[in-house]
Amino acid sequence: MAVLPMFVTSNYITNVLVNCMVFSIFGLSWNIIGGYGAQISWCSAAFVAIGAYVNFIFSNDFGISPFITLPISMVLSLVLSTLIGYGTFRLQGAYFSIATIAFAETLRSIITYSDFTKGAAGMYSTYRGHDFWSLSFANDAPFYYIMLVLLFLTLVFTYRFTVSKTGWYLSCIKGDEIAAGSLGIETFKVKLRAFQISAMMMSVAGCFYASFLSYISPVSTCSFDLSIKIGVVAIIGGIGTLWGPVVGAFIIIPLIEVAASLLGASGSSNVLYGLMLVLIVMFRPAGVFPLLRNLFYKLVNRNQKQVKGA
Repeated sequence: MAVLPMFVTSNYITNVLVNCMVFSIFGLSWNIIGGYGAQISWCSAAFVAIGAYVNFIFSNDFGISPFITLPISMVLSLVLSTLIGYGTFRLQGAYFSIATIAFAETLRSIITYSDFTKGAAGMYSTYRGHDFWSLSFANDAPFYYIMLVLLFLTLVFTYRFTVSKTGWYLSCIKGDEIAAGSLGIETFKVKLRAFQISAMMMSVAGCFYASFLSYISPVSTCSFDLSIKIGVVAIIGGIGTLWGPVVGAFIIIPLIEVAASLLGASGSSNVLYGLMLVLIVMFRPAGVFPLLRNLFYKLVNRNQKQVKGA
């Protein structure tokens, strides 16, 4: 993938590939709490918006590099995710999911009706030209490499998380929370820590996503549609798997582009999400990636048998 931009001259195709990687990172971030922890969050867009708006507010008004704003976004996401999780993870049922929806809609309203976020009109990046420090480029090719590196780091971090003590505890909680608690696992703290990590990862990705878009608004970075899109990417690819969100993103994003060009309807993407979710739930509840993995193993075993038979 590193040499792909050398052969792809179309900025549109590069843009689609960057979007695929961005949503792979979003999906991996959601997967930490939604996949490995089975705690369904619908406020992903809120943390994306935190990273995006902190980036633009500080860079536009104070000339601060987006890289410097990353710790600010992460701390703010940490605080807000702690407040949400602290009040809901001690309860059973769907209280956490409901609380995430309420939080996302509250933040979206604040952004929409606040002057410092430019309200519903949104914000444009004031940076122009070719500058890595300010994440401002003449075309999308530099963002391709930036997102490729960020995706690689996210995959490595996610893998390390899954084999860590917190990751093992989280998988136990997903299997049976009551049994996990009876074994001495502090289920509340583990779920809260996973949600905090997911939120901070999402805000970091949101910061880079904003610079890539060069324009942000409540619709583009803080809508419920975006939260659903992020969740759907992970679910279709295969929740609770390392490569599932990546596979899901590289399926969903190109399909959305094709649907938009063929149908041209504003709600075509929502119809596509719904149709794909229905098909996945009916025929492949585990997602697409486990299917591809099983097919790969079958092909490898078949080739090995043919080699031994020869």
